[in-house]
Amino acid sequence: MMRDIPLAPRATPWNGDSAEAAIRAETGAEDAPNAAYGACFFWHDTAAPKLFGSYKLLYCDVIGGEIVAVPHAIFSVAGTLDGARGGTSIPRADQEKIKAVVAEWYARMAREFDDASIVAPWMA
Repeated sequence: MMRDIPLAPRATPWNGDSAEAAIRAETGAEDAPNAAYGACFFWHDTAAPKLFGSYKLLYCDVIGGEIVAVPHAIFSVAGTLDGARGGTSIPRADQEKIKAVVAEWYARMAREFDDASIVAPWMA
């Protein structure tokens, strides 16, 4: 899944509200979430997959008609997982799984941006 989503340039601005609207439109998830929509989030509540509110930790946006992972979104997700802005109510076991995936994104960003200082906050 991670390998299929291109990475936006490092300086790409992040606005979660506009990104979510763009992702809905681009994935055709206007009436209900679908698999393409869900792939743009690090987590969703499997007990309520048909509710948009079940999807948490968005990290993608649409740029030039293409779904891309936005570094600033990934940094924001990492901050939330590390307790920023009050943290998250996602179950602890799921948070640990998400942290592993976010750490993979950090490693990818470090490689693609040729910057070894890009490290997930819990690994620094």
